[in-house]
Amino acid sequence: MKKILLTWANGMLGTDFIKHFGKTFEILALDRNNGDITNRTSMEELIKKTTPDIIVNFAAYTNVEAAEDTWRKMNFDVNSLWVHNLAKLSAKHAIDLITISTDYVFDGSKKEWYTENDVCNPINSYGMAKYLWEQLAQQENPDSIIIRTSRLYGWGKEYKNFVNTIINLWTNRDEVKVVKDQMGAPTYTIDLCEAITKTINNTEDYKWKILHFCNETKDDGISWFEFAEEICKVAGVQTKLTPCSSQEFVTKAPRPQCSKLINWSNIHLRDWKEWLHEYLATL
Repeated sequence: MKKILLTWANGMLGTDFIKHFGKTFEILALDRNNGDITNRTSMEELIKKTTPDIIVNFAAYTNVEAAEDTWRKMNFDVNSLWVHNLAKLSAKHAIDLITISTDYVFDGSKKEWYTENDVCNPINSYGMAKYLWEQLAQQENPDSIIIRTSRLYGWGKEYKNFVNTIINLWTNRDEVKVVKDQMGAPTYTIDLCEAITKTINNTEDYKWKILHFCNETKDDGISWFEFAEEICKVAGVQTKLTPCSSQEFVTKAPRPQCSKLINWSNIHLRDWKEWLHEYLATL
């Protein structure tokens, strides 16, 4: 049984990973109270004491809007500099490292699926921090495994994600406007956790690689509006959804118009509608 040092264990992804796959591994769960990954010295002492086989880094700052100004420094601290410590330490102590990145490392101008080898060109601070994260991980530990995902949702109604946001808006508004021209793919945390588990169990096959894990959609992906439509349909709520363009729905952080990720690995996630139905059933 592999021993995993898991960061940000009480976040959305970490919670579902431990809940559904915790018995598969010996997990040393770190959260903001018992694991300061900003402190390289204390992290190295912890690694020496616990001798993990692999570090799985779920630490992330995900407020894309606030990352543009108010929490810009926090964004780069969490999404860039923290992984630098983990990459250096994992290389020094010959420990495998898996870290999670995003579709927002791309600018969306391709209008097609993005492959693992496509050139990154982030257009907002969140994406830039994540791209720097990837560069630091590969620089300090060339064997790092980088997993990009997109539009992540899961855990339950307590967590802020797109599905929960749409559900919460039902009680406050008669009409909800949703962007129709940003294409991508939703990803359910449990399905992503299963893919990560398969990666952990076969790290020798994936070292130094970038992997794209998101739920399967139609060829050109789905828009946020289509995602919201399906949420309403499955939940049986008659909320009026109105499609709008990115120009109409002004945000601080620009978003890529098309950030659909194509997966060339032998690990595949299932259809997005199947997992959306399962998640809504849990609510």
